[in-house]
Parts: sequence; C-alpha cells; structure tokens
Amino acid sequence: MIVQLYGHLRAEAKSRLIEVRLGGRVPLKAALKLLPDPVRHQVLDERGEIITGLLILVNDVDARTVYRYEVEVSDDDRVTIVPMIHGGCD
Repeated sequence: MIVQLYGHLRAEAKSRLIEVRLGGRVPLKAALKLLPDPVRHQVLDERGEIITGLLILVNDVDARTVYRYEVEVSDDDRVTIVPMIHGGCD
C-alpha cells in the first residue's frame, strides 16, 4: 500500500510517501502498525488505536466516517493521513 503523509508526519518520515508491503488483505489498523516507528507513534497509541485528530482516507474515502476504521487494505490501496491541524510557517 502507498501511504501519503501530510503535515508533521512528512517530517517524521522524511518523505511524503511510504510504501508498505502487506502481501494480502489486512485490517487497516494492522497495516498502520507496519509504519516506520516515528510515524507509527504519531498515528497509533500504545493500545494500537488510531489517535484522534487525524483524517485517514482509504482510496480517498474517509475511513472513520464510512468504515469506522473497520476496512481491509491491500498492496494496491492508497492510504492518506492528514493531521487535522497542519500547515503554517516555521
């Protein structure tokens, strides 16, 4: 899956895109656990739950509103993660 990052997550990853190989369909939360540590710690809490304040899209569809995060993703999917507070200048 391709993960597009915005806001401070880009700085954490040192990239705007991350590729995560899943090898099949897996639940979204399980796929997010495969993110690199600096990003994963900004997306998931210590229980593996998605941190509030993030807009997560799966193929341009709001994963929380439409799927309640209960959606499976595969290598062909695109996940976009946008912190709700982002932008501005240093």
